[in-house]
Amino acid sequence: MEALVLLLMSWIDEKTDYDTSTMPVPVVVELTAEQLTREAYREVPDLIPASGVDARVYALYTWEPADTGTIYILNASDTEGIQAGEDPLENPVFHERLLHELIHHAQYHSQSYERFPCKNYGELEAYIEGGRYLKERHVTDPMPNRYVLAHMYSRC
Repeated sequence: MEALVLLLMSWIDEKTDYDTSTMPVPVVVELTAEQLTREAYREVPDLIPASGVDARVYALYTWEPADTGTIYILNASDTEGIQAGEDPLENPVFHERLLHELIHHAQYHSQSYERFPCKNYGELEAYIEGGRYLKERHVTDPMPNRYVLAHMYSRC
C-alpha cells in the first residue's frame, strides 16, 4: 500500500501545484462499508442509516494524527471495477479514491485549507483531479456526474 501511496503522491506532485516531496506519508486504513460508515458518522452516530451503510462514502481523510494524517478507505477488494484475477490494489477506481483523499492530505499539509472559504471547498479540486487521473488512464469514470458533484460538495 505504501508504494501505491508514494506513486499517487508523486502524481500529485507532478500534476498539481503541491510539492509532496516533503509531506509525510499518511496512514491508510482499509475498512468494510459498515466500518467506514461508522467512522464517517463518528461524531453523529444517530444519523447512521438504518442499514448501517452509507453507500455514498468511499473514503475519508482526517489530519489526525497531525504529523501524518489518516485515510480511511473502502477495502480495495470491495471496490467496483475489479477484473477477474486482478489484484485489487491495481484497480484504477481504488487508485482514484485514494488519490482524492491524498489531495486533501496535500491541501492540509500545504496549509491550503487556511485559504479556502470553507473546508468543503477542497472537494472541488479533489473531484476534478480524480477525474483527470482516470481520464489519463482511459478508464470510464464511475461518476459520470463528477463535475456536478464537485461543485455541489464544495459549496460553502
